[in-house]
Amino acid sequence: MASHLNDRLLWICLGVSLFFAVRGIATDLRQVRDLTEIKHVDEKEDKMISEGTEDALKLDTLLKLSESTSYDLRAASLRIIAERSTKGETRDLLLADLASKDGERRNKALSAMYFLVSNRALARTSVCTRLKDTPAYTAIVNCLCFFLEEHVEETSTTVSPILPKTRPLGEKKALSVLNIILQENIPAALEAGVITRWLAHYPFPCALSEPSRRQDVVILMRTWWSDDAVMSAIFNTLSTHPDGAKQLRKYGLMGSMMEENDQDETDSDVWMVDGEDTAGSRHISARRPRDRTAEEQVVRRRRREAMVLSDGGRPLGNDDIIQLPISE
Repeated sequence: MASHLNDRLLWICLGVSLFFAVRGIATDLRQVRDLTEIKHVDEKEDKMISEGTEDALKLDTLLKLSESTSYDLRAASLRIIAERSTKGETRDLLLADLASKDGERRNKALSAMYFLVSNRALARTSVCTRLKDTPAYTAIVNCLCFFLEEHVEETSTTVSPILPKTRPLGEKKALSVLNIILQENIPAALEAGVITRWLAHYPFPCALSEPSRRQDVVILMRTWWSDDAVMSAIFNTLSTHPDGAKQLRKYGLMGSMMEENDQDETDSDVWMVDGEDTAGSRHISARRPRDRTAEEQVVRRRRREAMVLSDGGRPLGNDDIIQLPISE
């Protein structure tokens, strides 16, 4: 009898223990679920908190963080500094210095501008978008116009129809800045005077030579692009835009479409840059001045219009070429 009583007590204790164990395990599992749950925080509130925290950081603190050994800290600090420099009064001061007559201030602003638009870490931020409006393009064009006055001393020995020997050292960086942001807003760049105020007065060697090949600048940029890759890229961007091509033709930097398509008719004359001092250097093909009338040019083009028909079973001959009749 006593053994049966002990067995009952044992089973009762075991049942109670299992009950509390199950309850405890269930409670722990619910706590784990609650702790690991991803809660959706209001994006606006989170953005306000992050912006407020970033704005509270002083510049000295950001400079120290930019020198940290942690990549994430360096990237975050540089991003905050860059965003501050392209907002409000700071942006206005940057653009004002970029167009300043003071060469030292202009060069510092140009270096800052180049960093902001070329740094890959800032490509996905809003920094670049703040530097692609008309005031920004105007400041860059003003900067480039100031460099026109510095084309005095020779800084290069390259003989090229598109690259001037007198290019100032800082101009290449300004060209790079313009090339990076030009494709984003070509109308704003045209409005700022990238062609009317700057390119129309640029000292291209081919435009200063005798005879002048000013209207062939676009064609020479495509042919001799390796001599000045950045300037060639700028011309390519402008010439492929309807308004850009219109202004290039208006200011004599680009010939008509008929003249461009007629380049294969050119004679094999030779044009040499600084011929007396560069004997044996590279030569540049040029067009011989033509005295043909409009009727003669039409006949010349008409003679090239022909059709070749062949079944491929035999070599081509004169009988396979069908040419339109020429009306003299």
